[in-house]
Amino acid sequence: MRTLKIKDLTLDALEELEHDLHENGEKSDYGYYMQLVILYETMYKKLTNLARNNGPYYDNALQQTKKLLISHLIKYGTYLKMNHFRDDGDAVESLLKAIRVEQKLPIAYYRLGCLAYKHGKYGSAVRYFQQSLSQQLSGDPRYSLNQQQELHAHMYLANSGLHVAGETYETMGKLPYLDQLPNAELSPLFEAISANETYLHNHAFYKMTKNKTETCSKDACEQLFENNEAGELVLYFNDRENILLFNGQDAIITPTDANMIRHFMLCSSKENPSTRITMRDFFGRTGRDGEVKKSTFIKSIERLRAKLRDMPEMIDVTEDRGETAYYYNGTHPFTVLFRVDDAFANEYVNENA
Repeated sequence: MRTLKIKDLTLDALEELEHDLHENGEKSDYGYYMQLVILYETMYKKLTNLARNNGPYYDNALQQTKKLLISHLIKYGTYLKMNHFRDDGDAVESLLKAIRVEQKLPIAYYRLGCLAYKHGKYGSAVRYFQQSLSQQLSGDPRYSLNQQQELHAHMYLANSGLHVAGETYETMGKLPYLDQLPNAELSPLFEAISANETYLHNHAFYKMTKNKTETCSKDACEQLFENNEAGELVLYFNDRENILLFNGQDAIITPTDANMIRHFMLCSSKENPSTRITMRDFFGRTGRDGEVKKSTFIKSIERLRAKLRDMPEMIDVTEDRGETAYYYNGTHPFTVLFRVDDAFANEYVNENA
């Protein structure tokens, strides 16, 4: 019997596949996030056609699927090749896809600008940072920039423009009729680039503990990670992978697991545990009651706890208003390190801290 491709499945079959993916998690080192993105792309196309031909009946499902597709393209698009490791090429392609679905996504343009700047594509970086800042007030607030990101966008934009200007002047210096051109002193331009680079370097990462949020350099993150204090958990979202460290033992973990651990550390406590309702954004489509299916939520968290069996027990279970709930038990102090340009930053950074 021929195995149906995802594009050949019905909407009901696609929803069942989505449920299975979220409930069972990653079964290999690659393909999980690619499957989710292809699934949501397929559902979005089918629902777009149905909404066009059948009026408002499918509008809610279409908007929910659009939200899921955009979220996965922005937050997980960099993991399409390997579940554990980032890839800049996949990130760029996924961010561009997200923008084709919804144009007003400040964080998507910001991330594209950062990636272009990283690879020396300063002309593209100028355009992306300009678009990010121009849409900051009119875009979806879920994908807006926080204050630190907005500051960085301005500094990156200035530096990108300065780099373009510097490259232009260097090209002009090679022209055969140089004596006809005005004499331009480039040292102030390069001094401005250097000053901005120093600031961006020193404030590239968030360093978050239970009671404090600050920014630091990548070098400071590496030093903290290599020399962490005994009995402290360090969750490090570096430029290649996500690592959980405790007493010299570290584990590379998937972005889903890393983001759930970050959520528990930064957003939960015994007095304020996390439920399927407060963690709905981790699990895709909702169940019949409008929230995540209980079985999906419980199995996912218990699977995470099982993966952490070599680490100290950190996630406890309780009940909150009739719901199974989980929280970080606070047995060990923690530090969470992640880039300022992380698409999840708005969910965890208190601008007034």
